[in-house]
Amino acid sequence: MDGCNAYESRCMSDVMGETLRPGGFDLTEKAIAFCNITDQNEVLDLGCGMGATVRYLYKKHNIKAVGIDPSEKLLKIAKEKCVFADFVTGTGDFLPFPDESFHCVFAECTLSLMNDLNASINEVHRVLKKNGCFIITDVYAKNPSEIQALESGSLNSCMRGLHDLDLLQEKLKNIGFEIVHLEDCSDLLKALMVKIIFSYGSMDVFWNKATNNADCMNGLEFQKKLKLCKPGYFILIGRKGEA
Repeated sequence: MDGCNAYESRCMSDVMGETLRPGGFDLTEKAIAFCNITDQNEVLDLGCGMGATVRYLYKKHNIKAVGIDPSEKLLKIAKEKCVFADFVTGTGDFLPFPDESFHCVFAECTLSLMNDLNASINEVHRVLKKNGCFIITDVYAKNPSEIQALESGSLNSCMRGLHDLDLLQEKLKNIGFEIVHLEDCSDLLKALMVKIIFSYGSMDVFWNKATNNADCMNGLEFQKKLKLCKPGYFILIGRKGEA
């Protein structure tokens, strides 16, 4: 399975840059402004990868964030680039932090990668302080009836975990989040796909190169299933309430 981690591939960083997500830091900035995040706040970056957001928050806003990611390969890069920050190896379904540790948790194109979505949302709710913000930017299926076909593949990419946006909102509300902002940002995903096709000729060629592993789902097969889902992109901000 390790060989199927597209985020450890050079192909991903070549087209997406160090953020490994559509839109770079555009939605990060929008979330900072909306949630009024300052250098006095405790911040967690869930699925921090190479530390792009952690470094951006510190360099641009003097905000010190903690990063967590399951990839030792990506964390090694993060630690080299962000000597000022703390990084932890771990997953979203078991966050090694005390209750109410953070004012804000970022999950930028990473919640779709969680092994256990419900457990991860519960954990984020637990480690957030009252009125804390859960910032999610991620992919979703405009045709969610086709999502199940993607889940059988071994490719580790957010595109394999497209959200059913209505279901995600229901899960968040049931756990105790109030949805305070939701915005479709599919234009950012479309722009990224155009860039990938320009660079690689087609999306299926890109997926094959990004995984470079015979045990992963074939790129052409994956792209066919993905198109049926009609992928989109969104930003959602949930605020922890009393529950």
